[in-house]
Amino acid sequence: MSIRLLLRSMLVAAMLSVIGLSPAASRIWKPSPEKLTSDYASIEDQRTNGFVLIIWFVPSMLPPDSPGVQLLTALLDKYVFIIAVHAELDKATGSMSFQDIDALQASDQMANQLIFVPRDNLPPTSIAMVAVLENFYRQSFGQMGKGMKMFVFEAGAVNSCKKGELSVPFAGETYTWETPFPGCPEN
Repeated sequence: MSIRLLLRSMLVAAMLSVIGLSPAASRIWKPSPEKLTSDYASIEDQRTNGFVLIIWFVPSMLPPDSPGVQLLTALLDKYVFIIAVHAELDKATGSMSFQDIDALQASDQMANQLIFVPRDNLPPTSIAMVAVLENFYRQSFGQMGKGMKMFVFEAGAVNSCKKGELSVPFAGETYTWETPFPGCPEN
């Protein structure tokens, strides 16, 4: 399997997550399982002085017929990939600034912290995936995309399609995902 096909699949997942970020208040008619997953994977916290956005990339975001889906699924099962951004509004100028995020923590349903994986310790395919996703978000969202940071953790007991939970304390709040995700295949 070429890295090119793998990265193309990851871009599809990234684009699906972008669709979930639209500010519209309407509901999706007959959403695909991937769209249900993408919506649930993205948490947007609107605040009076800005917002927080956090996305957990999971295997069920990927269309099942996309190239390299088996390899990507294996990576997303082995590691937890999270993108986070924290924006603050300067009320005097109306401009947004994006906090530099140095570190992020994540825990499973038993409050066990997941092990952070530095990029240098990732397999080459994962390093490429992180680079492609960050590049995609930088190009798609401009200044906000530059504020987005990706963090990778060993998944441990966390699995988006099995009963459990992932929690991430960030920007004064603890964000949680209960699992299994909507859109996961029935087991």
